Amino acid sequence: MVGSIEKRGKDTYRLVYSCGYNLDGSPKKHTKTVHCTKKEAEIELANFVNLVQNDMIPSGKHITFAEFTEIWKKDYGTKELAPTTYARYVRILETRILPYFGKFALDKIKPTDIMKFYDMLECDTQIRRLKNNKGERLTKPLSRKTILEHHRLLRAMLHKAVYWQLIVNNPADRVQPPKTQKPRRRYYDDEQCKYLLERLETQEIKYKVAIILTIFTGVRLGELMGLEWEDIDFRNGIVSINKASQYLSEKGVFTKDPKTQNSIRDVAIPTFVISLLEEYQEWYEKQKNAFGELWINSNRLFIQADGKPMHPDTISKWFVKFVERIGLPVINFHGLRHTNATLLISQNIDVAVVAARLGHAQISTTFNFYVHPVISHNRIAGNALENLLIPQKNCLNAKE
Repeated sequence: MVGSIEKRGKDTYRLVYSCGYNLDGSPKKHTKTVHCTKKEAEIELANFVNLVQNDMIPSGKHITFAEFTEIWKKDYGTKELAPTTYARYVRILETRILPYFGKFALDKIKPTDIMKFYDMLECDTQIRRLKNNKGERLTKPLSRKTILEHHRLLRAMLHKAVYWQLIVNNPADRVQPPKTQKPRRRYYDDEQCKYLLERLETQEIKYKVAIILTIFTGVRLGELMGLEWEDIDFRNGIVSINKASQYLSEKGVFTKDPKTQNSIRDVAIPTFVISLLEEYQEWYEKQKNAFGELWINSNRLFIQADGKPMHPDTISKWFVKFVERIGLPVINFHGLRHTNATLLISQNIDVAVVAARLGHAQISTTFNFYVHPVISHNRIAGNALENLLIPQKNCLNAKE
């Protein structure tokens, strides 16, 4: 039988399974300490060898969660995640997850450890025990929605550790994530949208174009801010979505690929929007000529005064202040994307077409997150049963 048993004390044995050599020439082996009789240890060794040979025992030395995090960042995070997503995950890790789990041996983290961590995040008195990476004490408990985001990140990281055979199973799979209510998607109905378009008429053309183009295309904020003039086909009325603009403090404004492969798409726009873009292009050229040699030729549609790409948050912050000023319910900029999809569906546009315009890979995504009844259709539905079931009233109204 492959493997050996070393006596470590009374009724204590160490099981040893050798499996070649490490790169530095040192023996590569797995060990396990058991407390039992010699005969029972032989049975334990047979089981232990079987687990190792079937890749059920992680290889290599024990590493801490902090050490694993560095591996995850280098081999996965920086390569596979979008820069802004990676930066957000790193903030979550450094603020709370690493201060708690950093010194844990990766293969020793238990479901109960994770459960205690979530309880601590939600409890005002317990969270004061934690310090972030700067040594500052944390005092603010988190909402269940934010704790759920921590759970998803921790679970995904531990799943990657299983995939890399650093641990046998994922302890986060055995933890019930915090229950949260599905967020209510906010959007404008047809009447509110008409009012918004009316009030935009008198606004600065740069912001006017950005909001109207979003309403009529449903683009994401990053996609809107990444648009360049060659992405506009004035003759055929097409906007090509093929990149996104984002911002990180350490990188400034930068360009990246769209969210998914399906996000690369062409979106048709009506004549009204084409005319507005032509008007905006004239303003753009005048601005360019006014700056002369000081002009920075980024070729972006939405720019700062000197031609530099506009910060992606500039439009969204302006929009929130504007709708508040004109008396509309305040929604975030992404709500215009919901508005676009909802209004198109309300006009009986095939949901597959709407999904393609939005860049969704699955039609179900469009149905589940972006489709809502508009007010005019809601009123028609409200009167439908009355017209069907109370014809006498209709007759009386007709006589009057």
